[in-house]
Amino acid sequence: MKKIFTKKMSWALFGLIVLVAIVLRFMPTSKSANSIASTDVLLNKSDIVTVKQESINDVVYFTGDLSPKDQTIISAEVDARILKVWVDEGQLVKAGQALADLDTLDLAQAVSQQQAQVAGAKAKLVLDQQKMEKQSELLKQGFVSQIAYDELVSNYQASLQNYKAQEAMLKRSQKQLTNTHITAPFAGIIYQRSVQAGQLAQKNTKLFALANLSYLEIKAAIPSDQINQINLGESVEFKVETDSRVYHGVISRINQVAEAGTRSYMVYIDFNNLSAVLKSGQFIKGQIILRRLDNQLVIPCDAMRSSESSSYVLVLKQNKILSKPVQLILSNRQTGVCSVSGIANGDKVLAGNVLTVKTGDSAKIVD
Repeated sequence: MKKIFTKKMSWALFGLIVLVAIVLRFMPTSKSANSIASTDVLLNKSDIVTVKQESINDVVYFTGDLSPKDQTIISAEVDARILKVWVDEGQLVKAGQALADLDTLDLAQAVSQQQAQVAGAKAKLVLDQQKMEKQSELLKQGFVSQIAYDELVSNYQASLQNYKAQEAMLKRSQKQLTNTHITAPFAGIIYQRSVQAGQLAQKNTKLFALANLSYLEIKAAIPSDQINQINLGESVEFKVETDSRVYHGVISRINQVAEAGTRSYMVYIDFNNLSAVLKSGQFIKGQIILRRLDNQLVIPCDAMRSSESSSYVLVLKQNKILSKPVQLILSNRQTGVCSVSGIANGDKVLAGNVLTVKTGDSAKIVD
């Protein structure tokens, strides 16, 4: 009986020891309890923005096409057959260079006939003038009546008007003859040729299209809420598709009337293309630089937070969340970058999407 009791006591003691061990194993120590009580806010690297010092621009972005500042359509001014075409598409020409020659036979005959008309009118004018001058002397002596003399004066004036009219018609015929020799009104490139030798060109028939590519122009549509920020002479930067180089232009004109059916205003930008690096019709993307500041402390604009009366940012310093008041200097609405004062280069600013922290919290960055 004594052995059975002793055996039961042994098993009870063993169970008690096991229970104590389990309790001690899972009971938090004072150190781990303090750790839980002061748990840090865990932040990802993407939650932190490092303040940088760099340049910032306030810009207006636009797209458009390059087009020649000077271009024209050269048309026939007379009805005539084309004898010779001297140029082809893609050819560079100088101002006054021959482009084509038209048949002059009919127009040369018209000039000759008109010259004869002018000669006849001039002869009659001279004769009528002589008669009038002689009759003027006789009128003074009383040998000719006033009515007869007035008739001679009327004949002279009619002859004078006829002579002037015939001279004007001669000049017109001569100009038409001159117009059979087609020349370039300015230096440029022939980008269209619409006729062939032997073809009959009627008046106003399109012969060539000429463009000066030394000076190109960009037409940019600017929204009404930004047009008042743009001024003549402002600098413009742009890039051409498939080309990483940056080109520069200048605003030369601003249309003061909005485009029909839109709330946009056309801004015209001049580009000096004397080196012929760009071509008409290329698509461009650019920006009008309204203001530029160098050596600025910049952060994403959405990292700025607002209180009732001011703006601030949350900064992580020595594992503590601090609040720093800031003032906006310049913002780039297109890139979402802001230049501010009140922070230092290298400060670690909490991104705008971090919402579960407050000033005074402990925090640390985890990988």
